[in-house]
Order: sequence, then C-alpha cells, then structure tokens
Amino acid sequence: MTASDGPSIPLRHRLMAWWRGYDAAEYHAWQSGDAPPKGHGHSLDDLIPKVPVLSMVDHTEARIEVLQRLFGPGFTSPGGPEYAVEMVKPLGLTPERSLLDLSAGLGGGAAAIVKRFGGWVTGYEMDPELAEWAPSVIGTLKGGDHVTVRGFAPESLSLRPDSFDCVLSRESMFVVRDREAMLKSIHAVLRDWGQLVITDYVLPTEAEPSDQIKAWLESEDLTYKPWAKQEYEKAFAELGFDVRVLEDRSEEHRHHIRDTFARFVESLDGSDPLAEDPARRSALIVEAERWARRAALMESGELALYRFFLIKPEKKETTE
Repeated sequence: MTASDGPSIPLRHRLMAWWRGYDAAEYHAWQSGDAPPKGHGHSLDDLIPKVPVLSMVDHTEARIEVLQRLFGPGFTSPGGPEYAVEMVKPLGLTPERSLLDLSAGLGGGAAAIVKRFGGWVTGYEMDPELAEWAPSVIGTLKGGDHVTVRGFAPESLSLRPDSFDCVLSRESMFVVRDREAMLKSIHAVLRDWGQLVITDYVLPTEAEPSDQIKAWLESEDLTYKPWAKQEYEKAFAELGFDVRVLEDRSEEHRHHIRDTFARFVESLDGSDPLAEDPARRSALIVEAERWARRAALMESGELALYRFFLIKPEKKETTE
C-alpha cells in the first residue's frame, strides 16, 4: 500500500498507525478485524497521503483551525495553559509587573498567564500568519482583553530600553538566525534585576549535526542549526546575565507531544471535517509530521528542549 492508495484508508487510521509505528495498510486491516499488525519503521511517504495544492487563504485558515483543535484555543504548541503558567512561575508575576512575550503565537499562553497572575502581556510573534490571526483569536479568550500581539522580524526588533520587568521566549529562538543580536535586544529591554525565561531546542554538542537533524532542519525550512547548550551559556555570560536555572525538559515536552496527538486521534471519526476537507487535512498532516519529527529526535537524544531562567543584574556604577 502506498500514498496513492490513501483514500481507501481513513485518516484516523493513518495517523494512529504512523504515530504508533505501524504500516498504515496493516494497521487498518487489523482495526477492521482482517489481520494483526506487523512491521515497523515504514517511511512517512508510505503512511501519509499526498498533500493537496491549496490557495494561501485556504492554507492559512485551515492551519489556524487545526492548531487550535490540536493544542487548544489560542495555542500553537503542546502543553496548554498549565504548561504556559508553569514556565513563568519563577518570574513571580504580579499585576504590577510587565511581561514581554516574544513567542506569543495566537495568544493562548499569554491569556492563561493573565488569567492566573493578572496584569498585562505585550506579545510579539515572528510567524506572520499567526501574528495576523492573533487579534481575532485573543478576543475570544478569557484574559485576552489584557493581551496584545503584533508581528515582528528578529533583525528589526526595536523596543524602548529598560521597559519590561520580565521577558518570555518559548521554543522560538532556534528559528532566529542572529541569536546573539536577539539576546542583546532582550538584555537591553529588561530593567535592572529583570528576569528572562527561555525554552528552546538545543543540540547535544557544537559539532556538525547528524543527518537526521539536517533532514529535520530542511523540513522546517531552516538553513542554520540550533545552538548547543554551551553556546547559550557563552552568550549569557558575555551579556552579564546571572543564570539561575538551566534544565533539560525534553522528556516532559515529548510526553506533551505524544499525549496531544493520542487524545486527538482518539477523538477523530469519519465525519470530522478535519479528515474530509482537503485544506484541513493538509494542515493536519503538516503539523503531525512536524511534531513527530521533533519527538523522535528528542527520544534519540539528537535534540533536547532546555529551559533557562536568567536575571539581569543591576548596572554597576563606573567611577573615574
């Protein structure tokens, strides 16, 4: 059975087979009572139907809907509101403390933070599609009335110096080409004793990445590799950050990915518009592939998700 035979196998069975490592045709036969599953390790091309050609409007609207069906209203990645709140707990947020979110997505995480801690969140998002749709999504979320999201390009980020108490960046720095410049901009925007939380994908070493990592980068349209943990540490030291927490959260992140898709495939049925509409089906396949690749690389140890908690010390007075 190949991708050209795709219409004969329900999308629910394709996704479940792919996620669990079975051949799609064998898994479908097993679920239909015709044969037991056997064999693992088939290629993605064998398990996923060909992606249809869509207009940009169809693609964008379908992508936004699929992301929220997978991850929850306003969210574009696994973990949900609980994870969003947990990531900022070290910041000691209060309604009086200002927070800059440089990975705002559709605003779901920022709205959850406002709901839990109060205050306002100023959000920026690098993905133009997400930034464009964020205002309409935020308006439907509890806490969203205290969140703003606008688009930005990392190379042109310009914010008033010493203007925020806290900065947050979740799994977005790895897509920035000039990370040193981005970190300098973050350092500048923080007030004295300001706090920064970064979660990001990192490589185990600074050596040439594996073929699997190169294939992943190509699938994400990236021509430059993520940093290793040591490169982050060097950049933090050069800027004078005080590193308080540096921890590997890969296993937790991988479980979030697995749990998200396990819940999703269990909820699919034959009448689900995500399985029937070409635009939604295409967007779902793209997201499933994206997160399956990341989970597999973390499971093999070729990629990790780290959390960094940093403080910007007060400027030292210079004397002549």
